[in-house]
Amino acid sequence: MNNIKCPYQSLCGSCQLLNDTYQNTLKFKLKYVNESLQKNGIKKSVSTIIPANPNYNYRNKMIIAYKYQNGKIISGFYEENSHHIVNIEECLMNTPLQNQIAKGIKKIFQDLKIKPYDEDKKTGLIRYVLLREAIYTNEVLVVIVTASEIFPGRGEVVKRIRGLSNKIKSIVQNINQRKTSIVLGDKERLLYGKGYITDIFDNLKFNITSKAFYQINTIQTKHLYHEVKRLAAFKGSECIVDAYSGLGTIGLFLASKVKEVYSVENNKQAVNMAIVNAKINNIKNINFVCDDATNYLVNLSLTKTKVDTVIMDPPRSGSTIAFLNAIKQIKPSKVIYVSCDPETLARDLKYLKENYMIENIECVDMFCWTKHIETIVLLKKITKN
Repeated sequence: MNNIKCPYQSLCGSCQLLNDTYQNTLKFKLKYVNESLQKNGIKKSVSTIIPANPNYNYRNKMIIAYKYQNGKIISGFYEENSHHIVNIEECLMNTPLQNQIAKGIKKIFQDLKIKPYDEDKKTGLIRYVLLREAIYTNEVLVVIVTASEIFPGRGEVVKRIRGLSNKIKSIVQNINQRKTSIVLGDKERLLYGKGYITDIFDNLKFNITSKAFYQINTIQTKHLYHEVKRLAAFKGSECIVDAYSGLGTIGLFLASKVKEVYSVENNKQAVNMAIVNAKINNIKNINFVCDDATNYLVNLSLTKTKVDTVIMDPPRSGSTIAFLNAIKQIKPSKVIYVSCDPETLARDLKYLKENYMIENIECVDMFCWTKHIETIVLLKKITKN
């Protein structure tokens, strides 16, 4: 058995495989990927997985939910598939720094009598706190998600949060008045710092904001991107599309290996920061487009633009039929599909298999002790005689 003992495991449910050995969790994930492929008529299989080291304290993001109960604040994570908050003092998958700051913020809210928002009564203020940590620089961004723009005692809260750690480089208030489970709202107010943190990654600097997608396991992301680069085997003359690009990290990482990169992302905040990231790294052969990935690729397929490789890293729900059809129209010689869900990956690969042959599949354990697994698939266009 593993030596990680979590007192919240039976209540939280996030780390579904924590009762087993780490090696067995890797076997489980490989089986999951292969079974998903087989169900969709794909004969290619994967036999190896890049393990994580360390396989705990690895998460660079922490989302804390709050509730007022029996005269005190409870905080933690939602129980899997529910809206019930499990009161958690420390998560073994988040870093000690994140856990320390989370405890401190909870005490600040308690001491200053700042109550969590009650969805039923429509009272209170605090909905969530989101922590983002730049793992290689230890910089921390604190995002306080409130139900109202009015934030009584805001100055004192900021002062006390800053006092928790000199690693806290920015504090942002995010206003979310929507009646949904989406954590972040559209409007933000900068309370301290620059509104972002900076991480260093293979000699590249990445500024990270509250909303922009950034892989949850920074150390394993390095392995992931190196595998993408290895599988792509670029020669230097290629024009590539990096779709669902978030902060543009994959495109920026690969830019020195190709002629031109078109990075596509529909989150405006992420695109703006990606442009900054290109400038601070002096990368000039990358173009950032703020657009829906499907919309962009469909429009691109109507032009005569030559694209050599499409790299796609869609959300867990996978890509769209329209996007995959556009790939067939554009006819890149290679497609590299990065996926965090084997089932939607296999579904999309099935749709492409008449036009593209699966050359290679690699797995990277990004989400240790959970059922989730990151998979990279290299597809090459089938040349018909």
